[in-house]
Amino acid sequence: MGYTLSQDFAIYREFVANGGPLPASLAVRAAQAEHDAAIADALRIFLKTVQRPLVGIMGGHSLPRNHAAYKAIAYLARDLAREQFLLVTGGGPGVMEATHLGVAFSSSKDTGPLDEAIGVVSAVPTAPSLDELFENDWTIKKDKLDAIAQAREWLKVALEARAKAPAILPVSLAIPTWLYGADPTMPFATHYAKYFQNSLREEALINNSRAGIIYGRGGGTMREIFQDVERNYYVKKLDELTPMIFFDGDDFWRTDAEMGPTGANKPGILVEPMIRHILTYGLTSPAKPKDAVDASLIQKLLFTTDHAAIIAALREHAEKAQNNLSYALAAEPLKISTLHMNRG
Repeated sequence: MGYTLSQDFAIYREFVANGGPLPASLAVRAAQAEHDAAIADALRIFLKTVQRPLVGIMGGHSLPRNHAAYKAIAYLARDLAREQFLLVTGGGPGVMEATHLGVAFSSSKDTGPLDEAIGVVSAVPTAPSLDELFENDWTIKKDKLDAIAQAREWLKVALEARAKAPAILPVSLAIPTWLYGADPTMPFATHYAKYFQNSLREEALINNSRAGIIYGRGGGTMREIFQDVERNYYVKKLDELTPMIFFDGDDFWRTDAEMGPTGANKPGILVEPMIRHILTYGLTSPAKPKDAVDASLIQKLLFTTDHAAIIAALREHAEKAQNNLSYALAAEPLKISTLHMNRG
């Protein structure tokens, strides 16, 4: 089936025609709000049923399937799924797809099936750019037809890899949005919670990832990083810090990009000193001396590719995370220790 014949694409086309993030009428806004509220409630029921520590994996959508970092994320996701963490992403290509691909093959005893699946999808390494896709009458621009064909091939090899996985996939969660509906949604998750409003989707991603968030390479995840920084900036107890784990073997997050006249000759975004300084500044107080804050950050702010260290950090926070998630799902907000942020 052609990519543009899918129900998902039809909804995306209608979303754009109705104003995208700025709905054209109150009726459209109300209908989208009703949909997003129903998705949020279904997500609540799902999380209440699964009852596993929820770990977010965020990262760039443009990471090619044949890149070493893609394979590294898939391997990490496989190991985390084996440790009974529930993994959630934004549902798109790149780091997000690699996560769910790793989970899909996590029940295999060896790496052979996962390696084979990565080889299959690597035949079409990158998703095409489908921005500015429509004419004024919402037909597809002729100069975008090749990109549409590429999107079909991108999705086709993903479905071929999916067919090699167990018929009943290990559970994983994707939370996409039609704001980025031009990106094909990858087919490896078992559950999808797709929102119209990206702000609600981002809240669902960050706030529900209470056991910790892992950041693969890619500048597209900056919004999530700083939402997570804000959450940790305002915690009242140091054991409430949610682990922030920056995962990339090339030290993408600890390196300044080398910029040339037309872009980066060597990619990188140096976030470590800034995030460490922000959290130290926000958390240090008479009740929380700097030495105690520093000790907590060593355990919760990690720049590593060591699977054992990552699992240990997530496991250490899992009980606290599950308690807060249980209170949220039971509609007992006053018991959630990280609910209120101190704006002073």
